[in-house]
Amino acid sequence: MNKIYVLLGAFLVASMACSQSDGQTVVAKEFDKLLKTPNNKVLLDVRTPEEFALNHIPGANNLNVNATDFEDQIKTLDRSTAVFVYCKSGSRSAQAAKKLEKLGFEKVVDLQGGILTWQGAGLPVETMDAKKGSTGGYTMEQYNAVIDSSGLVLVDFYADWCGPCKMMAPHVKTMQEKYGDKLTVLKVDTDKSPAVSSHFNITGIPLVKVYLNGKEVYDRVGYHSAEELDAVLSKQP
Repeated sequence: MNKIYVLLGAFLVASMACSQSDGQTVVAKEFDKLLKTPNNKVLLDVRTPEEFALNHIPGANNLNVNATDFEDQIKTLDRSTAVFVYCKSGSRSAQAAKKLEKLGFEKVVDLQGGILTWQGAGLPVETMDAKKGSTGGYTMEQYNAVIDSSGLVLVDFYADWCGPCKMMAPHVKTMQEKYGDKLTVLKVDTDKSPAVSSHFNITGIPLVKVYLNGKEVYDRVGYHSAEELDAVLSKQP
């Protein structure tokens, strides 16, 4: 009988060992804490370049997990380097983590819930355009990527010289805070986004557009109060 118990114990220990992985999935606050440790590490945003340009975690490098050369680029990294990965909501980063582990990386940390939970935790993000000093500048490709990849989107077309735009800005921010992860806010500077401005033939600002699952459901030029914006958004399922 004692021999049986010993064998069972050994089996349980072996099973636990097999189930353990060098990879781990952690919540936003823990992900941020681990990123701040002095160990050798690299932070990878595995979304598309268009999504990366919209917003990303400071210090991140962009490697699209669905790109054909993803694994070739990954192989250039030192296997002993800790790799932190994230995407929009966690699905693609989980795929990337599995590929990294298969390639022999010793430590892989995946952000649970993606950048959405990172923002929800109040942690900082930055945009590629902001680094270049051109906040609000978008190409049509970037614009469409946001519209197509998000559920409910509020687009605020503005310009730095526009008085009504400045007056409306706090109301747009209020909507972003109220609706949280349910709403994506895209602020498009018409002076720095000539392709987008030309495409929509914009002749007046502020201009507000609202999209639901890629389909435009609202379009109106002029100053909007917080109540007016809320009335439009609250009608969307």
